[in-house]
Amino acid sequence: MTSSKSTLKEVLEDERAVAIIEEYVPGFTENPELGPVAGMKMKALLKFPQVGLPREQVKEIIARLDALDA
Repeated sequence: MTSSKSTLKEVLEDERAVAIIEEYVPGFTENPELGPVAGMKMKALLKFPQVGLPREQVKEIIARLDALDA
């Protein structure tokens, strides 16, 4: 079950979740520098300024991830 509370590692194993994130941040899920944050929850990770997403888009991604297995 994938949601915004899933870790990045778990999200990367779900093609549906990867597609959602790639829609907003192309190339994000293939970034080799993600290794150290693989255990972080997506909800927290998306809020990092380095991700570069406006608050509204972060909310949209979280909502879409949470709807995957609802």
